[in-house]
Amino acid sequence: MAGAADPAAAAPPSVSRGAALYMLLLLCLVNAFNYVDRSMLALVMPQMTKELQLSDTVTGLVAGLPFALCYASCAIPLAWVADRYNRRNLLAGALAGWSVVTALTGAAQSGWQLAAARFALGAGESAGHPTTASLIAGSFALKDRTAAFSALSASAYLGPFVGFPIVGWLLAEHGWRAAYYATGIAGVAMAAAFFLTVREPPRGQAGPAVPGGGGFVAGVRRLLATPSYRLVVLAGGFSAVNQGAHLTWGPTFLARVHHLDPQAIGLYFGTLRGAAGLAGALFAAVVVGMLVRRDIRWQVRVPILVAGLPFLSDLLFLAARDPLLWQAGLALSAFVTAIAVALSYPLYVNIAPPGLRATASAFYFLVASLMGFILGPLTVGALSDVFAAAWGAEAITVAMAAASGSALLSFLLLLRAGRSWTEDVARAEGAA
Repeated sequence: MAGAADPAAAAPPSVSRGAALYMLLLLCLVNAFNYVDRSMLALVMPQMTKELQLSDTVTGLVAGLPFALCYASCAIPLAWVADRYNRRNLLAGALAGWSVVTALTGAAQSGWQLAAARFALGAGESAGHPTTASLIAGSFALKDRTAAFSALSASAYLGPFVGFPIVGWLLAEHGWRAAYYATGIAGVAMAAAFFLTVREPPRGQAGPAVPGGGGFVAGVRRLLATPSYRLVVLAGGFSAVNQGAHLTWGPTFLARVHHLDPQAIGLYFGTLRGAAGLAGALFAAVVVGMLVRRDIRWQVRVPILVAGLPFLSDLLFLAARDPLLWQAGLALSAFVTAIAVALSYPLYVNIAPPGLRATASAFYFLVASLMGFILGPLTVGALSDVFAAAWGAEAITVAMAAASGSALLSFLLLLRAGRSWTEDVARAEGAA
């Protein structure tokens, strides 16, 4: 039976190494576009909100809620499609679709139109992660997949590293609408290149059946019966709240408090933050990887150690007025957050039975997306409006500092999860 086969003994994929590496390169570029199209709203917000006359509360709501609702609701059915139909066509079509939506966002004339664009963007981008994961698994042998997925994870930081300075320049020279038009057109060209030059890899053997059957809901119920899984998911959700708040409102903070122009914001929030994030992902892969090979308990120890650090680095970024200090805080925040994100994958996958690992990943991202895209931006926007009368331009500083406190909740939850995590890993491995 397929479910009883040893995964390490499975036949290698019938894709040449050159073709697989080329496809991986394009997948990394697609992932970078995914990140830029999703996140560039943070860069254009100072110009956009002034022109569209949106309050901070409305901006925070529109930035997160429509995207999160559509992203979360479409990810699971699109993953089902990716498991059964042509993945290359699905990803190329999704990239073309969300790129068109990105271009159309530049024509928004009201908060309602912006919300509709964010909703449609979530539908397209929700196909990215499951389709990309399936393509990589079908093109690389088991022993090569860790490196391939690490490269894909690092490409999320390539987007801001390269794309944000370009978006910042377009903002400074031509305005926020032109930035959306240009980014959308570039994405459509990337979709055409992907469709024309990448071949659909053959599918391997089916994975193990879901223990107990019953589909996604039954699988989630079984996972939630594992104590450390519940805590890890909640910890990931609160970490996402901090990330969502920081990514959405960080550029606005730099514009209001430090009076930076769009091009400078794109440089600091793109190049500086992107380089620090790449360094953090590399640290997680090399240093933490060595520790885990010596003792599996480091797999949960290091996330516990770094979970609360974004709160401290964010305070440095928000409170410091000396340029070197707030830039150091911004870089440190990206560095420790990248470590936390990179280590979150094995943290929840290793405590799931083999037949429920895809379900564990889908549910984790469902919770993280809803909490991060909704609570993070909305919390800062609402608190900024509340504090505006007393704090003026500094209201956003206080609001972002309050939202960063969610990192401390993530730390406490992971600390509690660490008590039973190794036992839950042993139990999951015993189910293999």
